[in-house]
Amino acid sequence: MYKRLLHRISKNQSLYLEIEKKIRAIEAGYSGESYVDNFLKQVNFPKHYAILKDLHIQIDENNYLQIDTLILTKKYFAILEIKNIRGKIYFQRNPNQLIREIDGETTPLKCPEQQLKRHVQKLKLLLQQYKVNIPIKSLIVLAYSKTHVVLPPQYANITMGCDISHHIEEYNQLPDAISTQKFHQSLTNLLSRSNEFIPKPLAKVYPLELSHIKIGLFCPNCHVKINNQRNCINCNTPKKIMQQQAIEDWFYLVKDTISNSECVYFLELKDKFAANYLLNKMALHPVNHHKSRYYIMQKTKALSELQE
Repeated sequence: MYKRLLHRISKNQSLYLEIEKKIRAIEAGYSGESYVDNFLKQVNFPKHYAILKDLHIQIDENNYLQIDTLILTKKYFAILEIKNIRGKIYFQRNPNQLIREIDGETTPLKCPEQQLKRHVQKLKLLLQQYKVNIPIKSLIVLAYSKTHVVLPPQYANITMGCDISHHIEEYNQLPDAISTQKFHQSLTNLLSRSNEFIPKPLAKVYPLELSHIKIGLFCPNCHVKINNQRNCINCNTPKKIMQQQAIEDWFYLVKDTISNSECVYFLELKDKFAANYLLNKMALHPVNHHKSRYYIMQKTKALSELQE
């Protein structure tokens, strides 16, 4: 989403630098998770286990469970809150915040200890629905040992990524708490209820006006704008791929609904018939009829590719 935005706003906009910083933070977080995954692979897990990534489960109307890494065994379930943070960190209390100090600059961040606490509470609530009674472990994992913990969390366990196997091996010594059948039922239930996370359009998060966003079709590889060509003049990417991504860009950047006229405007199409053809080729859900019709993203699926 953020990279798509960079290609559709001018570099001289004040938002550009902020989005670049956001992308670097996201990439650092992903790098940290990948690094910790390498140590998880070295753990001697019990026979029945699963490691689930990026769970997004709706518990009730206004309650969601979002976990980056969840380990399931017959002995325990473990939530890992993995952070890639440089510098000195302080788990401040009253209010609960994570304070980072690096290069003389102090920055308040969301508290991983409180995030873990919420995750555990929501997972317990979900498991109650499945009538599963099992110990839930939680762990803050600092991906790299370059992080200096000056003030540790008050209640949560915290470890470096390279030491995570020691904690998991301790958990693995616990007795079985559920049967093999219950384990597989829990795994199936969690996977079946986990939907792809569709975040809010960035215009609802940042001061982003539609007039700030470049319209038209852009090559996803070269990022050059094409007009009447059937393919990118540099890399030969098909126009239909750019049309698909342009519609995705609208949902990611502008708003969570799109009408026929908005599609004509944003993709610079020749008429409403071309827009109607494209919108009906996408995996979108139509709402209302005729002139008042608009489209929304499917709740559980990403947009599919345009068909021939």
